[in-house]
Amino acid sequence: MDHSILNAVTGSSAVVTLFVESQNSSSERRFQKSLKIDELKARLEAIVGIRPSDQQLTLLDAGSKPVCEINDDTRMLGFYPVQDLMTLSVKNTSPSTQINFTDESQVEKYVMDDDQYDRRRDTVRAFKRRHRMGRFADGASEMSLDEDRDLALKIQVGSRCEVALPESEFRKRGAVRFVGETAFKPGYWVGVEYDEPMGKNDGSVDGTRYFQCAAGHGSFVRPDKVTTGDFPEEDLFGSDLEEM
Repeated sequence: MDHSILNAVTGSSAVVTLFVESQNSSSERRFQKSLKIDELKARLEAIVGIRPSDQQLTLLDAGSKPVCEINDDTRMLGFYPVQDLMTLSVKNTSPSTQINFTDESQVEKYVMDDDQYDRRRDTVRAFKRRHRMGRFADGASEMSLDEDRDLALKIQVGSRCEVALPESEFRKRGAVRFVGETAFKPGYWVGVEYDEPMGKNDGSVDGTRYFQCAAGHGSFVRPDKVTTGDFPEEDLFGSDLEEM
């Protein structure tokens, strides 16, 4: 073994702290001086996104002046005059193969279509709808009416449904009997005939009839509170809901 290697590896510290810099990143890293350069390059790939075969390594001093090229993959890192807080510059000899961490177009993303996102109840949008916040506040903007309309158009009269209670995990089941605008309040509403007498009316509000059902079985709720699907009848009793 070369004396220079022996001295570097067995000296006062077998570990060196270097600043690793590339086009994509800059970070502080600690490396064993006994690490072979080919192993070093393999580790650097995860840090800078450059394949080992495309890496050109240069050691820079504290003033960013070149000290030497690190170009022998069979040598140990300690063979070179590395010192704490020097900079290891990593350049790409084949830029077309590099992953640019700052270019989001090179990152594969999960994309959810807007309809699917609208159906989810665990999103910020759903939370704002439930609590009538921001653009979903009553009369806050034309956008909230458009959102209600879009949701309402996806709900078919006659469908079985479940109505979510914002203050509870309990849900009321029934059938959709009306979808549309009403005279009692702006926006789009869904008229539901509940399986049990858990409603607030018989399908009429303020003397205007929108559908027919038994007294106490009918209610009107916002479209975002309604989920349609295969919901068999259950003997359920719930708490108050934001409904008319």
